[in-house]
Amino acid sequence: MTKRRPPADLRRAAEARLGRPAPRSDGDADVQRIVHELRVHQIELEMQNEELRGARAEVESALARYTELFDFAPIGYFRVLGDGRIRELNFAGARLLGAPRGQIVGRPFRDFVSEHDRATFDRFLSAVLTRDDHDAPGAVAEFVLAAASPPTVRVRVTATLLDGQSPSALLAAEDVTARREAEEALREEGRRREEFLATLSHELRNPLAPIRNGLVLLQRVPPGGEAARSALCVIDRQVTHLTRIVEDLLDVTRIARGKIRLQRERLELATQVLRALEDHRPAFDAAGVRLECAVGREPCWIDADASRIAQVLGNLLGNALKFTNAGGRVEVVVRREPDRAVVVVRDTGVGVAPDALERIFEPFSQAPQTLDRTRGGLGLGLTLVRGLVDLHGGSITAASPGPGQGTAFFVALPLASAPRTSRPAHEVTLGRRRRVLVIDDNVDAATTLKDVLELGGHEVRVAFDGPGGLATAHEFRPEIVICDIGLPGMDGYDVARELRRSADAAAWLVAMSGYAAPDDLDRARAAGFDRHVAKPATLEGLEALFAEAPVPQGASS
Repeated sequence: MTKRRPPADLRRAAEARLGRPAPRSDGDADVQRIVHELRVHQIELEMQNEELRGARAEVESALARYTELFDFAPIGYFRVLGDGRIRELNFAGARLLGAPRGQIVGRPFRDFVSEHDRATFDRFLSAVLTRDDHDAPGAVAEFVLAAASPPTVRVRVTATLLDGQSPSALLAAEDVTARREAEEALREEGRRREEFLATLSHELRNPLAPIRNGLVLLQRVPPGGEAARSALCVIDRQVTHLTRIVEDLLDVTRIARGKIRLQRERLELATQVLRALEDHRPAFDAAGVRLECAVGREPCWIDADASRIAQVLGNLLGNALKFTNAGGRVEVVVRREPDRAVVVVRDTGVGVAPDALERIFEPFSQAPQTLDRTRGGLGLGLTLVRGLVDLHGGSITAASPGPGQGTAFFVALPLASAPRTSRPAHEVTLGRRRRVLVIDDNVDAATTLKDVLELGGHEVRVAFDGPGGLATAHEFRPEIVICDIGLPGMDGYDVARELRRSADAAAWLVAMSGYAAPDDLDRARAAGFDRHVAKPATLEGLEALFAEAPVPQGASS
């Protein structure tokens, strides 16, 4: 802002502008001196007027800048009088209150506060307006506004006492609705993660007890007896359950990281559904739950990964069985729509509350569980289903009238054209005796796998490291080599490359590893492996792999 000059400086500037000095004080010169003084004073007045006009222009410019900053500030500003009425507000403030500025000025601010928060707001504003110290830090509080649009907004209000004869306050209101919702979402996610970890601990520990008990029984009862067979069945069921838990965890992680690659082929969806129903029917019969199916006449061809579609159907059927009591019913419907195939899995089970239905596909999410967790699980099954359906370009939705009224899941997949010719059935040779080399540094894993394969009639040798495996392969000349990847020193990839470069290159190589992401499969193929198997492998799965392995010329069955 223009600064006013001291009188002496103003006098010198006026005389400089006049251009001649004051006459000497003698005789006739007194009149000239008076005239000179009048002219100098006139110039001083003109210069003061110029300074005043400049100062006024600066004040008007500053006021315009202030008004612009006030009106277009990103947060809401309100000047509130002592009686609580709004005297001024900016555009952001009007948006927060959901009305034009002209309809807001003069109204009490409390009218725009939710009824639940009005008493708190009154105390807050009164405390600010009755302050004695204008320089005190602004008071801060949060309120919910009850404007016409949007319905409710949470604001963080900072109030400052303004100078003046009558009390008034400046309220700065910041919309924190999204921030508070995000914070609440993070808290909810953290809570669900904690619940998930507790559930995971429970789900992993539960199978360990019967497995350990079964092992104790096997050590103490006669081999081959009824008690031994029962213990083996228990161990098998529990190991299968543990394997499923681990696979679900890995699959959800792979989907989240984009590490699942689909092995697509042309499939008839109704056929896949009927196979899944037959696989799961014994479990439904044992639980006393009726399993029904309705399939349309038109075929529903899809371009999909058969194993992943089976996983989707299996998880939906397992979910329906888990939440349906004995005497209930689960219905599966397959229908063709103009551009998609739809599978509906509908049960008469416990149903889902509306608030839980909104997050039923989110990771770690489950309906409230009782302590015994009879409806237990990790809360990953439906997350996995949604991820796999999304990978196929489809969608899944859920509907439930409410608790106790059942639930329905709708899976929609894009239709594909029918194949021109039927694919010939894959011919396999089952039961052929094979020479197998197992290379694994885990002695227990290697020896038990050897025992299992020998029960299937195969001739098996074992090595516990890479160099030992190469030496055994050179001596034994195996048809099939099952090699662990994580070997110390010389890993499984190096073993495969050495075998491919040696005279034993004809052996069929199977990589066995706990890592089964697409990158792991690609690396195994690049090293020379013919197939990749994720741990733990089943005897049935290995026999199917053996059936694919080429038979050496001259070998007998």
